[in-house]
Amino acid sequence: MANFREYSTRLASMSGIRRVTATMKMVAASHLHRAQAELRQPEPFAEILRGLQPIVYGLNAARHRVCAAPPTQDSRILLVVITSHRGFCGAFNNSVIREARRWANEQTEKRGAQLEALYAGQKGYAALKAEITPYMTPLTVAAHPSSQETVALSSFTMDAFMAGRYDEVWVVSNRFVNTLTQETKIERLLPFEKGTIARKGKSPKMIIEPSDDRMITALARQWLHLGLYTCLLHSAAGEHAARVMAMENATINLRRMESDLILLRNRARQAAITNELTEIVSGAESLG
Repeated sequence: MANFREYSTRLASMSGIRRVTATMKMVAASHLHRAQAELRQPEPFAEILRGLQPIVYGLNAARHRVCAAPPTQDSRILLVVITSHRGFCGAFNNSVIREARRWANEQTEKRGAQLEALYAGQKGYAALKAEITPYMTPLTVAAHPSSQETVALSSFTMDAFMAGRYDEVWVVSNRFVNTLTQETKIERLLPFEKGTIARKGKSPKMIIEPSDDRMITALARQWLHLGLYTCLLHSAAGEHAARVMAMENATINLRRMESDLILLRNRARQAAITNELTEIVSGAESLG
């Protein structure tokens, strides 16, 4: 059994850790408040893109690469894995890694697909690089992703797809629901799912210059950029929310451990006092 001094040392160390976790919770809560506000920023841009859909309805989009059906077998797939760049956020990253691993095995076994991954975040890269071949070093994910930072990711993805390096582009990430809940989703970005670009009613007569293909490609780049940017924003908000809950749970658990250690320290102190009194009484009796 540890003595009074050892328990006091452990309590002092645990108290310091608790103050750190409480501070990290407050910092993460501040980041979460900002990230929730940033989730609404792409809405005006998305509304404008939705307004451009009637133009696409008038184009011959069915034959374009971004709308063509992918091969059912031996498809070349680029999987964009979005995780956090730091830890201390509970099972936030594990859910994405687990879903990416499951989906990749399923595509390989059933379709014979060849997969490569583009990692946005160090945690996904560290866990999956041996299983899903990375095309390049992982991209750093900022605490608050910006549209400018997403350009490099969306441009590479679109260029590789249009060059024929990949037949499909998928993304797996967490979607922010609320502070307690993040949903792990995997969806196809390219080619567009059936119904994303579809004819609705009679198409207006339009003259497109210089060509239909260039217009579709330009709009597809914007849709892809919006999709990746939205995924990064949701992932960032979910990361901050997961870190808030993880640090809160850690703080609560540390308080409980401190209470238990205080009881053990008091018992050790009482046992030491009792032992000293016993020695004094025994010594007095021996002298008498």
